[in-house]
Amino acid sequence: MNLKALREKIKNHMDYSPDLQGFNDQIDQLINDAYMNIWNTKRWTFAQKSFLFQFHPDMLGTRDGTNTALVTNASVTKGSRQVTFSQAMDRLQAGIWEGSFFQAGGFEYKISKVVTSTQILLDIPYFGASNIDVTDWVIKKRYYQLPQDCLELLNLQHSDHPAHLGTGVSNGAFPPYGKIRALLPRKAEELNLREDYKAAYAEAYVWSPPENIPPGEKIGLTQADIAGSAGFPKNTYLEVCWCFEKDGKFGPLSEPATILFTGGQNNNTHSLTISFLSWDDQPIIADVWQSFDTRPTQYEGMRKVIFWNANFNRTTGERLGIPAWKSFNQDGATRNTPSYLEIVKAADTVSSITLSTFASIDSGNPRYIEIDGQHLMIRPYPRVDAWDISVTKQDATADYSKVPQQYLRYAVGRYMYKPMILAEATDSPEMPYEFHQLIVYKALEEIYLKLSQMSLSETYRKRIADEIKSLEKRYCDHIDSHIVRGQFLIGGGDRFYYDYQSLRKLS
Repeated sequence: MNLKALREKIKNHMDYSPDLQGFNDQIDQLINDAYMNIWNTKRWTFAQKSFLFQFHPDMLGTRDGTNTALVTNASVTKGSRQVTFSQAMDRLQAGIWEGSFFQAGGFEYKISKVVTSTQILLDIPYFGASNIDVTDWVIKKRYYQLPQDCLELLNLQHSDHPAHLGTGVSNGAFPPYGKIRALLPRKAEELNLREDYKAAYAEAYVWSPPENIPPGEKIGLTQADIAGSAGFPKNTYLEVCWCFEKDGKFGPLSEPATILFTGGQNNNTHSLTISFLSWDDQPIIADVWQSFDTRPTQYEGMRKVIFWNANFNRTTGERLGIPAWKSFNQDGATRNTPSYLEIVKAADTVSSITLSTFASIDSGNPRYIEIDGQHLMIRPYPRVDAWDISVTKQDATADYSKVPQQYLRYAVGRYMYKPMILAEATDSPEMPYEFHQLIVYKALEEIYLKLSQMSLSETYRKRIADEIKSLEKRYCDHIDSHIVRGQFLIGGGDRFYYDYQSLRKLS
């Protein structure tokens, strides 16, 4: 059943079916609450995803740079947060390395912002000796974020795919493929594990504090006439909102706003300017770095990502149900450009962004995952500083895009994911059809509880409990076991294969 069918099924059980948008929206919200409740009841086999987890080896002056024949020097100044490199580095990307650590002069500094491929800003001023030619600098990726829709990480392991050539630092006949064991922070503290220990493979990962991204606030929408037919059509509506993006992670959405494109003559269309505002109508913008800055400025590194509501009547300006927020893609003059399908991001140093191409809203654009801004983080132990495949840089040609310099090493993982909410009428739950009726029962349980009809609410609760038990046998993992009493051996016998001595710790 899709969302519309679930809604009609609930109305049928209630014997009450008004065709009111407000009533339908309330039913849809209860359906989504029931959907998420059942989804999180067990570790269902259908609620899991497999993914590739990319490790990022350290960035070094002797390893990274446009011209690999030259050493990339770092220029640092005592009392300044700015670090400038002597040449561009393809791997120095904001979504990967912001929040990581830059080491020079025997001390680590957190990277507050990646400005360009040749420049970064630190969280505190550099207090080592000024030097324009530091060659022993290191940028370390110590903490990794899990996928944004991750509810629980179930497995992470080194495997023999997708890359298994062993051409990097880890070259050897028997690489330690296998499960990466999870460690709670308390256990890592008891073992006194080294923070900066690195190796070719990770033996464990330590759960780290999650990162929280603040919510967006208000939005301002304005229009302007533009010539031609590529812009937004006149006499149509659009609903827009935005969120912060920091270190490659999204925060909660802002308050949405709707605009009607009016005016224009003949075939003229419109551009859309989106302003990012605080609740007291001040522009949200980060100051450009100044030489006397001793800490990150307000909103430094806080880029903005914009979304439009696809579950929306663009002729009348009315919502068709719960909003389905989708990203804007880069609007280019031609389709055949490398960044055409990239999502639109506004820099932290601007307070507005203008879109002038209707092609930037496409029904196939990715949906925003309903998140609260909290992102799960782990720290692989040891820190992986090796690769299976080294990809050399290739500049863009007349026919194909640039291939950047990369060092590839992956782990494979499996996690419980958070499904998309049911917003559009044809959205269907991402679970087997046997569970669809349970969503109806769960929603009815809440409805009758809300109406103080306790007996009916209890009836549906018991139905859910009974059916969940039967579905557990089919859709939950079960490990077969045959318990045998062990023998008391004086010597010999099987031993646990894991070598605890491989966990390095401080002496």
